[in-house]
Amino acid sequence: MNQADDFFVGRTKELALLEKLYNSSKFEMMIMHGRRRVGKSYLLGHFAKLHEKNTVYFMGDKSSEKTNVQNFCEELNKILNAGDFLKSFEKWSDVYSYLKNVELSERLVLIIDEFTYLYNSNAAYDSGLQIAIDTILKKKNIFLILCGSEVSVIEEIIDNSSKPLYGRKTAELKLLPFTYKEAKAFFPNYSNEEVITAYSIVGGIPLYLSLFDDKLSIKENVITNCLSTTGVLFNEIETLLRMELKETYFYKNIMLAINAGASTFTIIKDKVSEEPAKVAKYLNVLCNLGFIKKEIPCGEKQNSRNTLYSICDNYFSFYFMFIYKKQNMLNGLISPELFYERELTKERLSTFIGHRFEGICETYLKDLFFNGKMPFFAENLGRWWGNNPVLKKQEEIDLLAIDDGNALFCECKYTFQKFDEKQFKDLEDSALCINRANKYFMIFSKTGITSGVEKKIAGNEKYTVITLDDLFEK
Repeated sequence: MNQADDFFVGRTKELALLEKLYNSSKFEMMIMHGRRRVGKSYLLGHFAKLHEKNTVYFMGDKSSEKTNVQNFCEELNKILNAGDFLKSFEKWSDVYSYLKNVELSERLVLIIDEFTYLYNSNAAYDSGLQIAIDTILKKKNIFLILCGSEVSVIEEIIDNSSKPLYGRKTAELKLLPFTYKEAKAFFPNYSNEEVITAYSIVGGIPLYLSLFDDKLSIKENVITNCLSTTGVLFNEIETLLRMELKETYFYKNIMLAINAGASTFTIIKDKVSEEPAKVAKYLNVLCNLGFIKKEIPCGEKQNSRNTLYSICDNYFSFYFMFIYKKQNMLNGLISPELFYERELTKERLSTFIGHRFEGICETYLKDLFFNGKMPFFAENLGRWWGNNPVLKKQEEIDLLAIDDGNALFCECKYTFQKFDEKQFKDLEDSALCINRANKYFMIFSKTGITSGVEKKIAGNEKYTVITLDDLFEK
């Protein structure tokens, strides 16, 4: 669905939080953060329109303090009608002094987007704001929202006890990409399978989802947006990496290695041929940016050394799987249409979606547990890998949910074949790895189960089969 300017999807919980803080009778300061392109500015812009008569929306930049202050005052003047004298302000302290003497008859919302940029011209910006909050703003009917994309910088500013703004926030919102269910709103004309396919390719980033037109086929959308040199997503990953990082070539090599199956630190290090300390540092940066994730087996302690890395962003994964190494071809050596036929065969695309399908199933499970629709409440949920103590072999469990007395074992299959008896036996064998009194099983299968598996689980309430359509039930 191509979005109109006023098209707004989802974010119900986030808007409810914003409204709650707006309706508060005291000073509130919310920190909003999240990876680039996740829709922070779009959400705040929508909220600002809902309260446009008393909301100042200001986007910080890397220019001088004077320029930022004057741009802020221009927006402030539209709400408070203070007159031309605001144009004389050159420092943030001038703004705070002015607000000290203003009588507010109603709630004033101050939104400062990309606020971390303000440190470029004034390294003591947070000190000045802290003093203003403690002596001026907290006495006012003000709702202050600070928003930014540089997650590690924001965490250092807000959560480090040695920093001036520590302890000043009254709320925090990490904006996440849309789930597959939320993404469906972008594609009212697509079948559930097509929604899964589109979501597996572009993920939950609102901009990417809005580029896909559900009046066109998946193939047509991929050719137009991802494979054509004029497509918005053709150079998107390169652009994002340049915005966030300096040594982009090394970061790309890491993600290429991970996407090709290098999941442990040792294998990744060997693939990229760099010093361990450098690899560890760069892996940590990519995790903080939300491009990759670090996992430990479900139920193990956080300091476990049994860790695996994977790309958690769907479009990053798609790009490094199909486009990155072939960009030279796509720049004039092969048409996007021929490239799609050659590289994105039905089998290869299905295999790719299968890897992303586990994340979709995990989201579905989390919703069930969150809403109390399971026979127990999970204390841990995620992948599991390790030794099967009974069969003396290595096992992998697609998804495992546990508490002290219960365990749920899940297989996630996105294939053209039905889930069969051999896979059923593998699922039951995996249950030997986890010692719990009560064991449950869930089979996620694109094409369902064979008649043989149906007979095995008939009448057994400990087994559940989930189809693609089931994934979208409310």
